[in-house]
Amino acid sequence: MRVAGLLFAGILLFAVSTRTQDRPLGDVAREARAGKSESAHAAKVITNDELGGRSAEPVAATDDPVQVVGRARVGLLRDTLHVCRREAVGNSGPGWTDTRVMEVAGERKHFVTSNGDTKQGRAEYIIVAGRVYTKTPNGPWQRPADKQGMDETRVAQMIESTGLPDVLNFRYDSSTLKLIRNEAVEGAPTFLYQYHVQAGDMERTISIWIGANDGLFRKSEMQTVTRSYGSAPIVWRETATCSYGGNVMIEAPL
Repeated sequence: MRVAGLLFAGILLFAVSTRTQDRPLGDVAREARAGKSESAHAAKVITNDELGGRSAEPVAATDDPVQVVGRARVGLLRDTLHVCRREAVGNSGPGWTDTRVMEVAGERKHFVTSNGDTKQGRAEYIIVAGRVYTKTPNGPWQRPADKQGMDETRVAQMIESTGLPDVLNFRYDSSTLKLIRNEAVEGAPTFLYQYHVQAGDMERTISIWIGANDGLFRKSEMQTVTRSYGSAPIVWRETATCSYGGNVMIEAPL
């Protein structure tokens, strides 16, 4: 049974089933495109409870990288004014692209997802006062909950999770996630953390930049390569950035 149910059928690019709920959407989508399973590399979301409810905070070089990234995820979910952009491309099948933009202004959120298909590949969502509004390229704004009786709280949570950079929905361990060096991202001091794993025919490298002064997620890059004998490698590349503050205006469309 699909978590999204009827509301997201044909709208959300990456619907998530209940049996894969603790895996990142990027892995689920990629496996669907590649036509194979990578259950050995499944990742589980780091929850607030596992972090003691702590949000982002200043980072020291001696901090546990796993805890730093986990707190950055919580901090991003709790932050009330930011814009995150995520872009992914892959060469499986005829090739694919996926773009997501999440804008947050207080309790108001605006999420746009697109796979490059101007007719069917774009979907837009607005959350205001707990109400969810949706729009497809050729359709009007609507509230599916009015017609389908969906749990808008659950739907809003799913949209928020989908709007996160995929790398923040992965589970890491201290043996593979390492602090590399200090770097400046758009003039702000950050710590660069990297994760690398090679298992079977899959190799994945993830770089994550976390603000040194505030512990907030700034940037990430990920490349996943799957090699099979006799065929070209399947490559999935993803980049994500988040900026904080600024002027974000979100209004209910109805």
